[in-house]
Amino acid sequence: MFAMTKTAALAGIEGISVKVEVDSARGLPAFNVIGLGDTAVKEAADRVRSAVINSGFQYPRGRITVNLSPAWIHKRGSHYDLSMAVGVLAAQGEIPHDAVEGKAFIGELTLTGKVMGVRGILPMISGLIGEVKEIYLPEENCREGMLAASGLGIRIVAVKDLREAADVLCGKFSARYFNESFREETKKVKTFTLDFADVKGHWAAKEAIVTAVAGGHSLLMIGPPGTGKTMLSKRIPTILPDMTPREQLETSMIYSLVGQLSSSRPIIKERPFRQIGRRASQATILGGGFEPLPGEISLADNGILFIDEFLEFDRAQIELLRKPMEEKKVTIIRRSQPYTFPANFTLIAAANPCKCGYLGDAEHQCTCSAAEIDRYRSRLSGPLCERIDMCIEINRVDYRALTGQKSAGSAEMAGKVEIARQIQKERFKELNFDTNSMMNEAHINEFCQLGKKEQNFMKSAYNKYSLSPRRYHKILKLARTAADIQESRNIEVFHLASALGYTRFFDEEAGI
Repeated sequence: MFAMTKTAALAGIEGISVKVEVDSARGLPAFNVIGLGDTAVKEAADRVRSAVINSGFQYPRGRITVNLSPAWIHKRGSHYDLSMAVGVLAAQGEIPHDAVEGKAFIGELTLTGKVMGVRGILPMISGLIGEVKEIYLPEENCREGMLAASGLGIRIVAVKDLREAADVLCGKFSARYFNESFREETKKVKTFTLDFADVKGHWAAKEAIVTAVAGGHSLLMIGPPGTGKTMLSKRIPTILPDMTPREQLETSMIYSLVGQLSSSRPIIKERPFRQIGRRASQATILGGGFEPLPGEISLADNGILFIDEFLEFDRAQIELLRKPMEEKKVTIIRRSQPYTFPANFTLIAAANPCKCGYLGDAEHQCTCSAAEIDRYRSRLSGPLCERIDMCIEINRVDYRALTGQKSAGSAEMAGKVEIARQIQKERFKELNFDTNSMMNEAHINEFCQLGKKEQNFMKSAYNKYSLSPRRYHKILKLARTAADIQESRNIEVFHLASALGYTRFFDEEAGI
């Protein structure tokens, strides 16, 4: 006899609907799974057999063939178990054929028939939209599943074991529909143990950080050890704006793939803040593996990627960021199949000016030779410099600032970021992005128009500093953000001057 159920496969962050065709025929006892499955898929034969028997059902004595269609897509994972088991029972007549129509089944089975939670539920359900009306899930995955299915006419059915799933399909028990709502909660005041108010002085650095966060601009901080670069960076999460529902869903899909969501944390609501260590491999940074999983740059999607001691990294490691920073995504090819993961992160990096760290420091003498300085700085290539929007110098604060009153705190800085983000949200409401850093040349021509005085200023700066076209456009985008923070409709000369100042350290005279 023949039966067909549905489930889903994963291809990067995308879910793909999969038909599970089960044929039970006479012959020597066997259970064959075809359709380009990995080891976990092949091993489903033993899990399904034991689960069916231990759930109180008669196991077919003949030959069972399971086809996972489309066959050209690589299948990996144990989440096909439940769909196969339901298909076997339907093929044997234990479950009516019409009972499985319009339904999908996702979950791993234990040998006793219990349905276990799996990772990747969010992207898998996205691939089933329009294909089914009900999805049977392990209890621990239901909150996560509801997030993806909410408002799309798909009902989530919670099942604890194979026996319960079969009884529900046979009409013996009512389905346990998961109806928890994910409507937006009342906005709560954020509380952090860190605060920018604890950082004495560094007024210019705080202003630069507000600009970077408000417009989504990448930022490199250069200064001697102990001047506060890491301290400033660690407090950036305290001023990040709230995530939009679209951003929450996209980022949650990435964390679902790596198994970092749970029933208690079914959605990522706070912007990620990820840090890369110097021993990070290419797979750790970009993602990878035999069946690719996202790396740190994707886990930082819609958030911050922080790299301390930036120029202590090998040049090959640093260059890995170049393409994702430009394209806002990373694509990994495995067995001729592309896996694409979002990587829309904001880079915040901190570095010493030289290997010993004291080049230009008034209190310490630099011990590096000219060759060592050149070798140290060469780790940051010109093309990658062009992709970093801002660079600021962090110097020691003087005694008066260190012992004086607290300067701007996180609440004040977050308020400025929120004002600028709301202006950008309204500006780009018809477009598929919402920060100034994402503007292309056409958008710059539309939203960054300059008056005659401002045009003369940029013409003079372009010729004097031999700016590249890419750097010129970055200055305009930075100036647009600076104007937004001050709620200025027009870009003024002092906005352009401020933006130009954030790029001066990329020049040869600054050594970068």
